[in-house]
Amino acid sequence: MPSGLEDYVVAIPSYRRPDTLKNKTMKVLRHYKIDPKKIHIFVADTEQKAVYEAALDPKDYHKIIVGVPGIKNIRNFMPKYFREGQHIFYIDDDISKVYDTENDSCDKSDKKMNRQVVLKNLRALIDKGFALSKKTGLTNWGVYPANNPYFMKARTRNIDDYVSKKLCYVMGGFTGVINHRKSEIRTIDDKEDYERSIKYYLKDGGLLRFNNVTVYTRCYQEPGGMQVERTKKRIHESAVYLTEQYPLLCTLNTSKKSGFSEVRLRDRRSEEDKSRVLKVSKSKRKPRRVRKLSKKQV
Repeated sequence: MPSGLEDYVVAIPSYRRPDTLKNKTMKVLRHYKIDPKKIHIFVADTEQKAVYEAALDPKDYHKIIVGVPGIKNIRNFMPKYFREGQHIFYIDDDISKVYDTENDSCDKSDKKMNRQVVLKNLRALIDKGFALSKKTGLTNWGVYPANNPYFMKARTRNIDDYVSKKLCYVMGGFTGVINHRKSEIRTIDDKEDYERSIKYYLKDGGLLRFNNVTVYTRCYQEPGGMQVERTKKRIHESAVYLTEQYPLLCTLNTSKKSGFSEVRLRDRRSEEDKSRVLKVSKSKRKPRRVRKLSKKQV
């Protein structure tokens, strides 16, 4: 296991689908030559641990850890397992592709010219994510949550063109954090990554998202997994809960074609309220100034 806090670890929660993990996420990590010594797999119980050990090549990972069942519970368990301040890259067990977005036209704003290409170097992306976290003081970074290049930002020479810092949804299935256990606490079983995004945003005053990068996953269609206990009713109740807890940061969206209730994130607080919350957060840790991103290519 990596010894230093800045030597990132990879954490994969998986529930009753060792074959999915083996044929998708583990295959992706091997393709990008992610060091197996970094890889930690979290399962629900000792029975599942034995099943995963039988299915996976032990050379492909560092350790299988018995956690607890349930989305909320395992998401709360993993940050407690690692040290405070540890650099952690979380990835779900059903990631089959990672894409970058390019645009060869003279007018980069023409979204119709955006096209997806397979990401060349995942290690470079992870390193860049944590480097930007350290530089800006924004300790949660992620990628665009929808696999649709038309809505994404093509990579350019100016990193500010495609990396955002505002309040946004950072998907929990492909994200990096500088571990802050308080911000990692989930209180709901669905929309838990929205809750984490909000908490890191309130702590740091921003989130980092690479809007040029996305992943291919079938989070609702893939058999097995932690979503087996998900229902539209429970998802809706979780979304409503968030809008009630953070009424100035999120609103309810029930118009999705999927039929699942979603949450829209936008900070509608006054500048005075934003400043007051950020000052309280920063007074509890070593001060760090949020700086403008440098203009260089990932």
